[in-house]
Amino acid sequence: MGKKLATAVTVLLMMMFVNCSRDKVKTAEGYWDLGRESFNNKKYVESIAHYQKLVKRFPQDTLAIRALFSVAEIYKNNLQDFSKSIESYNQILEKYSEDPKTPNASFMIGYIYANDLNDYESAKTSYEKFIKIYPDHMLVPSAQWEIENLGKSLDEIPQMQTITKGQ
Repeated sequence: MGKKLATAVTVLLMMMFVNCSRDKVKTAEGYWDLGRESFNNKKYVESIAHYQKLVKRFPQDTLAIRALFSVAEIYKNNLQDFSKSIESYNQILEKYSEDPKTPNASFMIGYIYANDLNDYESAKTSYEKFIKIYPDHMLVPSAQWEIENLGKSLDEIPQMQTITKGQ
């Protein structure tokens, strides 16, 4: 029994050592580069993992917020996992509320609800929250336009009729 326990402990320690030594990345830039490389090779889940490690290990680095934006965009555009994209944007709002890029995350939450999930009530709520918190942001007119046109087809939007008819 003692030998089996000693063997099990040895195996566990070896596994822990291998797992720790396997991750040789020491900088935020290293994780960023791995994330970009994985993305460029269409390994989206792997790319997300690298970006999430960057955020976890280097939360104050300037690349951390960019990594979270990349995660949100990959979930939205490449994996079509809109709820995960919204979660990622919400992480930006929570962790980086003072960053100048944060309002874009708030806007994107409304955009995903409106244009990807067709959840117009949640979109309206999200856009209104965005406008209230960031009243002077350059995307406020876009959010207001989105609210006015939630659920409408292109044919129902006067500005779009002239564009689609070539007038």
